[in-house]
Amino acid sequence: METHIPIKIITLQDQQNLHPMIEAQLDGKNIRLVIDTGASHSCLDKGLVKHLLKNKNKTSSDIVMGIGNKKMTNNIVTISELKLGDLTIHDYPILILKLTHINKMLKTLDLLPINGLLGSDLLHKHQAIIDYKNNVLTLNT
Repeated sequence: METHIPIKIITLQDQQNLHPMIEAQLDGKNIRLVIDTGASHSCLDKGLVKHLLKNKNKTSSDIVMGIGNKKMTNNIVTISELKLGDLTIHDYPILILKLTHINKMLKTLDLLPINGLLGSDLLHKHQAIIDYKNNVLTLNT
């Protein structure tokens, strides 16, 4: 079975800097996720899941490419429910990062903030198809 999720393209400054974004739900709350095929792990903004950090699964020190290529401590928490269209994912461990620098930049461009990144872990697991012609993300449920 498949679910089809509308994609909105966020344009930053010029037509060369484009980011596909979807709307999703985290524990019933509407959130905005950028589709990032270059991100090995999906992640959520620390401020969004601050209440879960007391129950974090693990902490790791990894080199995170694309975010300054520096070693940083990462928190991983288990989220209860993430809805991507008709696909509901339960009890999923997800990376927590501070996205304030990204959201500050978006604000200067009069764009809405994002709440996280939909990375290759979930895109691969659900055999994602990104259809730019029709602005649709298809995931296998």
